[in-house]
Amino acid sequence: MAQIGKKVWALMIILLIVGIVIGYPVGMYTAPPRVVEKTIEKTVEVPVEKTVEVPVYPLEGEIFIGHIMSELPENRIPATEIAEADVNEYVKKLGLPITFRVLIEDTEESAVKALEKLESLAARGVKVVTGLTWSSHVKACKDYADTNHIVLLSDGSTAPALAIADDWVFRIVCDDTVQGKAIARMLIDYGIKAIAVMQRADAWGDGLYGELEKWFKEWGGEIIEYIRYDPEKTEFSAEIYTVDGKIREAIEKYGEGKVALEVLSFTADVVPIQVAAGDYPELLKVPWFGSDGHALSSRLVEEAGDLAAQTKHLCTFMAPTESSRHKAFIDKFMARTGLYPDIYTILLYDCIWILAKSILEAGTYDAEVIREVLPDVAEAYFGATGWCKLNEAGDRAATNYDIWAVVEEAGKIDWKKVGVYDLLTEKITWLVPI
Repeated sequence: MAQIGKKVWALMIILLIVGIVIGYPVGMYTAPPRVVEKTIEKTVEVPVEKTVEVPVYPLEGEIFIGHIMSELPENRIPATEIAEADVNEYVKKLGLPITFRVLIEDTEESAVKALEKLESLAARGVKVVTGLTWSSHVKACKDYADTNHIVLLSDGSTAPALAIADDWVFRIVCDDTVQGKAIARMLIDYGIKAIAVMQRADAWGDGLYGELEKWFKEWGGEIIEYIRYDPEKTEFSAEIYTVDGKIREAIEKYGEGKVALEVLSFTADVVPIQVAAGDYPELLKVPWFGSDGHALSSRLVEEAGDLAAQTKHLCTFMAPTESSRHKAFIDKFMARTGLYPDIYTILLYDCIWILAKSILEAGTYDAEVIREVLPDVAEAYFGATGWCKLNEAGDRAATNYDIWAVVEEAGKIDWKKVGVYDLLTEKITWLVPI
């Protein structure tokens, strides 16, 4: 019994072990299945409203540029029309909602009226003005422009006394510290030892004479007579009589070919001066010298050509830079007028461009801002006359001067370029003997 009991227990233990071994996998397969949950993350895009700022150009409508004419409306008006059309074509390409319009006023060659015209333009809201070719006209308008903050860009004023930094006057030409020296160099190069001077009594004439006198004397020349005449004067017989006597005396001292007459005049003055000299044969034998005041004057050739060819009238005149822009303007001007434009007409074209570009650059018609950006605009602008960089006084920084003279060739009397004054070397290259 005990032995049977041991066998039974042994068998029960074996069966228990077998059951465990067999039951483990069975349990795995018979147990309830496990559920594995997978979470799929999905990005939901929610629309977001964004505010897009579209820049709006601050200027619109008509923008005025004033032009105060000092002389030659037959040249100035076509030049303003060409400039206005070209500038507006440029604005159209930019897609801007503005149109530039040039408002023209005429001084009738009066400094008093120049100021009146500036006041009239200011009353119409004009903040930028060009023209004012004569220094006397700039001088008359300067205080008003400074006080009322109107930008003036002169196309021809050269008086050194108006070369003032930080004012409201800019000039696209060099002041006459350059031209005065060029004239003195021309006289010395030509072998002149003594000169009599007839000078228009205004800001331009005074400034140019001051520079000429300084350099001519510095280089050994003598001024034997100085006549400062009223700009309103139209009859010069007394002055010519005096000059003739002084020149005769100087010829006895220095010899023939060493004495000359320097005329610092405008066309309106030089023509009657030349006509009055027709009664003085000795005065017609000496060379006459001039300046940009009457260089290339068609009226002198037309009304006193025979006399002018005898006295030559060697004159300095600003030399533009030859370029495609220079030629393009000349072609447009001649197609419209049949005339060849003088340098001041070409300068006026550049003035209108510089003022328009300054307004565009400023993005406002605020004269304060325009005044600030104008020098930078001018420095970056290469126009019909060349590079227009300004100096610290607001005047053109540099230019050369051509030398012109009245000559007779093949029976025709006209102006001819006979030399070039180089600003950098301060020397003259004579192109033809006269």
